[in-house]
Amino acid sequence: MSGQTTSGKAATTSMSSSFVAIAAVAWVSFVRSKHPSAISTNHNVYLFFFIDCRGRPGIDPPVSENYFGTCITGCLVKAMAQDLLAVDGVAAASAMIQREVQRAAADPLALWDWLDIVSWVPLDKMVSINGSTRFKAYEVAGFGWGASSRTELVTMSDGRVVLVAAKNGGVQASVCMHLDHASEFNSHFLNSLG
Repeated sequence: MSGQTTSGKAATTSMSSSFVAIAAVAWVSFVRSKHPSAISTNHNVYLFFFIDCRGRPGIDPPVSENYFGTCITGCLVKAMAQDLLAVDGVAAASAMIQREVQRAAADPLALWDWLDIVSWVPLDKMVSINGSTRFKAYEVAGFGWGASSRTELVTMSDGRVVLVAAKNGGVQASVCMHLDHASEFNSHFLNSLG
């Protein structure tokens, strides 16, 4: 399931970026779609995403903006499911995500050993955000066959959200959910944007 967001509640609220807005809506939709069958109100739920470390303070030696290669670190946000199930769940999620973005910007190496996370976080209660709202997939994915009509990540698993810049200037959010929860996720996600 995937969709593009260019307007609506998520774009007009006081959230600090399109990334935070879409990540918050996706996280809340994930929890709501699995409640109460797979996630109860007292469960911890998680959101994982990466940030680029290039040009960030606290890295010695510094990594310049011109560095070519992967220079990322992980970010993990933890919440009680009841906080995301509340009426103001998207606002609560947004605030938590924004705090983690700010923490990571100030100390990008705090979660450097991010691979350890998969050893203790229950993956069925975690949303993983990949990609970037600024990655221009449609501009860089030329193979000599003309402009792409659709770009997707083909190796996705339950609870994964991939973000890329859409062709029309919006954001393309591709989501993978187990069939048991996909229609509920879709309903929550699209209603939150509408």
